[in-house]
Amino acid sequence: MDEKVTAAERVLDLLIALLNTTTRMSKQEIRRAVRGYHGDDRAFERTFERDKDLLRSIGVPIVVERGVVHEDDVGYRIDLESYAAPTMTFTPEEIGVLSLAASVYNDAQWRTVAGRGVTKMRGFGPGTHEEPPPVTLTLRAPEDAFDALNEALSRRSAVEFDYTALQSPRSRRRLQPWRVFARNRGWYVVGHDVERGAPRAFRLSRIEGPVRLVGAPGAYQIPEHVDVSALLERHSSGPVTITVAIAPERAQLLRTRATFVGTQGERDVAELTTTEPLRLVDEIAAYGPDVVLLDPPEYRDMVTGRFAALAGVAHAG
Repeated sequence: MDEKVTAAERVLDLLIALLNTTTRMSKQEIRRAVRGYHGDDRAFERTFERDKDLLRSIGVPIVVERGVVHEDDVGYRIDLESYAAPTMTFTPEEIGVLSLAASVYNDAQWRTVAGRGVTKMRGFGPGTHEEPPPVTLTLRAPEDAFDALNEALSRRSAVEFDYTALQSPRSRRRLQPWRVFARNRGWYVVGHDVERGAPRAFRLSRIEGPVRLVGAPGAYQIPEHVDVSALLERHSSGPVTITVAIAPERAQLLRTRATFVGTQGERDVAELTTTEPLRLVDEIAAYGPDVVLLDPPEYRDMVTGRFAALAGVAHAG
């Protein structure tokens, strides 16, 4: 069975392989050395071309070299002279800001990598013990659907998943994915909705359960021009305002994003505007009795339902 490798791991392995080759690497050598290049020759060609374009788009100078005798003898390497980092220094203030940026990762693996990067960066600055500002930031990793959708893209396979749109019940969707990207503080996939016979955009955070690959690889072609902005505008139903009552000196992170409109007993009444209300409902529920969702009623019922389900689990245990 092939080792399960994410798209990010595969691209990183490709970068490491090209950085460490003494001369150049042929496609056959790359396919053997880099994890994640599974499938037939056509699937490998598509995935490799996309990974190569991605590295070039972020500034990695990949050079294509052809043999002097045989023109079909093609190899790839990275121009190390162009890729070398320029001499740099950091002020104490810059180190503080970059240290804050490195602290936003919740994932233990990435937090460790970011911490090592900050340690190395301090070596380029003056002797200082500058610390990040006393602010807590949070960065969400892509949802679980991210890797499955990228795999479907590389294979040109359709996918099925359960999706809950705003103010709509959950439904089964079948999609031929075209792009996966970040926009408006969220991750989206756009593609051809098979059942509706038209392009659609889906927010990954609203996908429930696993994303399943269906059908044979190479089942469709991705259009050269995809108007992502138009699809997202059609997808968006506008911002939602949620009203909450917050206990004194509680939920400080929520308070920083809220607009206070009054009081209810000892609690502060505040409004939060979001384009992702289901995620905000989960966040509010996590505060327990410290935050009470007042309005709209349908989202208040969602929080109540989460507490009821939790109480049922506790009672069953």
